[in-house]
Amino acid sequence: MKSLILCGGKGSRLRPWTFSRPKHLLPIMNKPVLFYGIELMIQAGITEIAVVVPPGLRQEFDDALRGGTPWGIAITLIVQPEPKGLADAVRVAENFIQHDDFLLYLGDNVIDGSLQPLIQKFQSENLDGLVSVSHVDAPEQFGVVQLSGEKIEKVVEKPKHPPSHLAINGVYLFKHSLFGAIAKISPSARGEYELTDAIQQLINDGFHLGVFRSPYWWKDAGQPKDLIMCNQYFLDKMQGCTSKGAVDQKSLISGQVVLGENSKIMNSIICGPAIIGQNTTVENCYIGPYTSISDHVSIYNCQIENSIVMENTVLNSIPHRIEKSLIGGEVKMIGKSQQLKTIQLWIGDHSHLYFP
Repeated sequence: MKSLILCGGKGSRLRPWTFSRPKHLLPIMNKPVLFYGIELMIQAGITEIAVVVPPGLRQEFDDALRGGTPWGIAITLIVQPEPKGLADAVRVAENFIQHDDFLLYLGDNVIDGSLQPLIQKFQSENLDGLVSVSHVDAPEQFGVVQLSGEKIEKVVEKPKHPPSHLAINGVYLFKHSLFGAIAKISPSARGEYELTDAIQQLINDGFHLGVFRSPYWWKDAGQPKDLIMCNQYFLDKMQGCTSKGAVDQKSLISGQVVLGENSKIMNSIICGPAIIGQNTTVENCYIGPYTSISDHVSIYNCQIENSIVMENTVLNSIPHRIEKSLIGGEVKMIGKSQQLKTIQLWIGDHSHLYFP
């Protein structure tokens, strides 16, 4: 069995961060969102993996994945020339899949659970397709399935009147017959080839599609609040306190804290769960729970909690506690000590700033 990860989309809900990097490579606990799915596949025994990417972002994915070397496997990058929808993204990978069964995974999803039960159900019941679903309170925001027993009768994309509360959570298994269904569908009203239409075509053609009622924690990491929530979730699961850096005697570390190699903590309080990357300096600071600080970051005279700070960023003497924040890479935030409070801003398009 092979795996196909779809990493298209502009990430407009995650601007301005996605002006400089794909949303799938934004970090959760200092690890790109995409890596969580790849590691689930490897744990399930799948080592032939392809990632479908837009043409303008191929280099960013290539740099992050380094051909699969972080895991010792080969990862293939496939370019989708134009953003024509999820079904089209699958279509461009037909030469990679050939006639094998494959697991399809949306690259901006984060799921905490084994893929092995899905594969076992798909194979043992000899299904033509298997769709993983989660019970949600607002199904009108998702693709939704209508069932007859455990057989899918209908799929609907963001319905005004949902036939169930079972939302498609971005994990599927298919035989090669999906490509035949994709060849039969037409573009939707928004000009895209929809995966839900291809699945419905399989159903109309008499193929047997089953459902996996997922018990796993799941989040579509498409907005800043979702990344922060995912960061909280995985930090809560972190076990063990490891330190490869230096902590001076004036500092206090409590809770589960991971400190990366060559990092320094000076005259600071770190309250876990928290993770601090490599070659990072924290001095005269309070770092509160649910904070992830990446590599090569410098933080002085600041208080921060429940936030994500990306690589090569400098925070110095910020006069307010930073909370529930997503701070990009190569950022400089410098406080001023003058009595007259002024601010200097270099802000890109679509930015959001909140002042007390």
